[in-house]
Amino acid sequence: MFKTEIEFSQNTLYVNLEGNVNRDNLIKLKGKIYYIIDEYNVFDIVINVQNSEYVDTIAFYNFLDEYDIKYGGNLIVVE
Repeated sequence: MFKTEIEFSQNTLYVNLEGNVNRDNLIKLKGKIYYIIDEYNVFDIVINVQNSEYVDTIAFYNFLDEYDIKYGGNLIVVE
């Protein structure tokens, strides 16, 4: 089961991921994050994958590369 918790605090978007972080779940997550970025001009993001059971590293790092190319904001991954 995949679960996301998204919180905005002090001009930073915090995204906590739990469960299986696979390609399909990352596509959904990307849509949510991109919507928030476009709507609210948020460029500081912290993604926490510490509570994830499985992370598809190829899909995850492709997601990070796409974000960097499209927005180039400050993104931190907590592993």
